[in-house]
Amino acid sequence: MSQIPSLDGPNTSYTSAQVRRNRLIFLGLLLVLAGMVAFWALGPYDTKDQSATLKAGDCFQNIGTDKEAKTKKLDCTDPHADYKVLKMDEDAVVDTLACSDVPGTTGSLTQSGPGKWFVVCFKENDEKSDK
Repeated sequence: MSQIPSLDGPNTSYTSAQVRRNRLIFLGLLLVLAGMVAFWALGPYDTKDQSATLKAGDCFQNIGTDKEAKTKKLDCTDPHADYKVLKMDEDAVVDTLACSDVPGTTGSLTQSGPGKWFVVCFKENDEKSDK
């Protein structure tokens, strides 16, 4: 009859230096992960859409896309203030009808949602500084 060799477990005797090193590596990875989560949650970018707060005379920058615009209200002299609001119509649903009678309109923004329908008629901002 043959004998099956015994299965000795892995050597679990670690020196205190190895234990400290492993703890430091784990702590470092944990800190990096926590930093990434904090940056993602509190990042330096502002993605809040301010379209509903715009009124005639305000200037803004589109921080979204052409298909899903998100506006950031800015001072009209700000170099990033690309557009100036000519009309804010909170009763409108169709932008072509709401902006057709507004002279100088070069674009419009329609926002629809639960209880919030409005159209913003705007033009390029000619007051922004080129700094």
